[in-house]
Amino acid sequence: MLDYLAIQGSSVPCERVFSSAKITMTDRRNRIHEHLMEMLQMLKFSLKSGNTTLDFSAGTSREDVLAYLETELEGLNTVPEDINSYIQTLLANTRS
Repeated sequence: MLDYLAIQGSSVPCERVFSSAKITMTDRRNRIHEHLMEMLQMLKFSLKSGNTTLDFSAGTSREDVLAYLETELEGLNTVPEDINSYIQTLLANTRS
């Protein structure tokens, strides 16, 4: 007697991923980079599952902007202890 192992051809979650990607990747949007496509799919999933809400005004209050600018300025005013290694790091970053 032969034993058969039932293998499912495709699963429902996998089918949903491909269907969602097909909706995102249309003929007019066929040059979307793979990283952007992944981000769009993750964003769509998060929004549909209710885990994320989009708030375009978050962090734009006067206090938030001033706090951000102060932290950025603090980083600009610091002088590294070993200036030669700092210059070498900057030169290496510009070459790559």
